[in-house]
Amino acid sequence: MSSENVEFLRRGYEALERGDLETFEALARERLDPKFEFHHVWDGRVFEGFEGTMDWLSDTRETWNDYKQEIEEIIDLGENVVVVLGISAQGVGSGVPVAQQLAAVWTFDGDRAVRARSFTSRADALEAAGP
Repeated sequence: MSSENVEFLRRGYEALERGDLETFEALARERLDPKFEFHHVWDGRVFEGFEGTMDWLSDTRETWNDYKQEIEEIIDLGENVVVVLGISAQGVGSGVPVAQQLAAVWTFDGDRAVRARSFTSRADALEAAGP
């Protein structure tokens, strides 16, 4: 199941990269557990379920101009998968540019994503993901 989860994440992040929201939404509906939680490092908020995930996406688009992300690495750890991203954007209100690495630890129960936690570094995400 692990390789299928990696492919799900790759397809979802790539859909976001190219602005294909239809594909992203379809993948999220199919593979996110109804009790899915996304813990976001930037503001400490927790987004729940499919609707919460779509709220996060909407918030991101309202907060950042020219938001871009690129997959740098996907690390398959079985139940957990770490996705490392390069992020660049410009604040809507401030115009301040941001470029940084973000990483997320995705936890799966079978083929359903049950949790994602974001971190400001690959090292922090790997530590959180465990051995």
